[in-house]
Amino acid sequence: MKDYKKQKKAFTLIELLVVIAIIAILAAMLLPALAAAKRKAQKINCVNNLKQVGIAIRIWEGDNGDKYPMQVPASQGGAQDYLQHCNNNTDNQLTTDISLCPGQVFMVMSNELSTSKILNCPSDATHIAATNWGYQNVLGLNYGGTGNLPAQGGTRSTISYFVGADATEADPQSIISGDGNIGNAGNNSTAGASSYWAQTTTTTKQVDSGSFGPNAYWGWTANDLHQKTGNLLIADGSVQSITESGLHSALNNATNSVAFPAIDFIY
Repeated sequence: MKDYKKQKKAFTLIELLVVIAIIAILAAMLLPALAAAKRKAQKINCVNNLKQVGIAIRIWEGDNGDKYPMQVPASQGGAQDYLQHCNNNTDNQLTTDISLCPGQVFMVMSNELSTSKILNCPSDATHIAATNWGYQNVLGLNYGGTGNLPAQGGTRSTISYFVGADATEADPQSIISGDGNIGNAGNNSTAGASSYWAQTTTTTKQVDSGSFGPNAYWGWTANDLHQKTGNLLIADGSVQSITESGLHSALNNATNSVAFPAIDFIY
């Protein structure tokens, strides 16, 4: 009887193509879920960053007459001089007109903040995290502003968050800080980041409670950071992760004790 060697069975070309097609389909189904999971993790990290900023604010004010850096002059170690902010009347006028870098609010708390990297949201493609607390590194400053104050300019800052210039502990619903992809830029559902971030200098936008109706223009940008959602650090110590409609409510609540509070963007 003739002895035949057993032949090894191999995949045919068609079978290989079917396997490749199945893998491609599974990858296409899984990638959006993985991207969503990554965005969620980045947003949680952003919330943690703002919580640490809130803790730093509390520690700092405990050593400075129970006042936020926004209420303490630079001559006393604060950052009030670096902000544009509004008075408590209803005339909608800025009481400070020097338009300097509000990122100084974070700089004066460098001892309370463990690292400058806290100031950068992991979802922020506009700013790159700082490696140290140097002025040029964190704020992108060129010196030569009003008096002895450094003016905003030079390179872009590394800070992802805006500053609520008029936030105060006396108003627990006032907004201390939050994601920088917030603003009043017309159709917020399609506006890009450039409509919100200051592009050449510090930009202050005043908030009034009449801006929060169904067609209100204040909102989050659609395609960057947390995609039409965002985080706010509130004076009561909480960090709220909210949608655009929730943003309107938060801004409206923040106007209870300060007329036309200002939000200072950091380039």
